[in-house]
Amino acid sequence: MNKVFIRRLIWNILPVGLVLGALWMALAGEDGLLRRHELKYHLATIKTRTERMHTENEALRREIRALRSEEAAVQRASAATLLTAQPGSTIYRFGD
Repeated sequence: MNKVFIRRLIWNILPVGLVLGALWMALAGEDGLLRRHELKYHLATIKTRTERMHTENEALRREIRALRSEEAAVQRASAATLLTAQPGSTIYRFGD
């Protein structure tokens, strides 16, 4: 009786334990599905930031080209940076 019980216990519980262990490793292991999902999200975030930086870099390149070739662009940039205006311009001041 005791041997039969132990044998049934081993043949019924052991496979279930092995399946549960394999399932746990597939989901939460080092290369599991949860980790893969986390890495995919991180990759998507990095791609978005990279695309935004490429767009910003292209805008800065256009601005540099304009500053090198157009006098008006240099005047606009200096006016915006130094808060100056060209002679004959109208300046509006707003109170705080």
